[in-house]
Amino acid sequence: MYSFDKLMKSGNNHQLLLTVVLIIYILADVQTPPTLANMIDSITGNVVIGLLALSIFANSNPMVGILGLVAAYMLVTRSSASTGSYAIKQYVPSENSKVMDFSKYNEFPVSLEEEVVERMALLVKHDPAPDSNYKPVLGLLHSAAPADYDGVV
Repeated sequence: MYSFDKLMKSGNNHQLLLTVVLIIYILADVQTPPTLANMIDSITGNVVIGLLALSIFANSNPMVGILGLVAAYMLVTRSSASTGSYAIKQYVPSENSKVMDFSKYNEFPVSLEEEVVERMALLVKHDPAPDSNYKPVLGLLHSAAPADYDGVV
């Protein structure tokens, strides 16, 4: 109550006017213009608004400072809602959540086919010897060009 009495003194008319303006901004749901919203809805814009709110808090009545912090928060949230970045952060899934969903949906139990293939005997148990007398034979070509043909096909 002391800070309110201090605010109402005749020497603090500018702080009283600032208090009225901040209360109107907080309660009236004033939309931020798109060009201003684009500037505020960035890291540098958020830092500048935060610094302005902290300077109001440090250089004025505590009640005006608290209203300044609340108004700064409202300005940042309304700007992010105006540009659409709030909706993107809230409703578009991140890459990490997508990867977790994909891995969750791709976990299947081992099927009967996989079990049978795992238990099957290997068809070739050893490599053929390099000195074997096996030679591949080319079968019938059926009017196709031979493998060593260099002409126009």
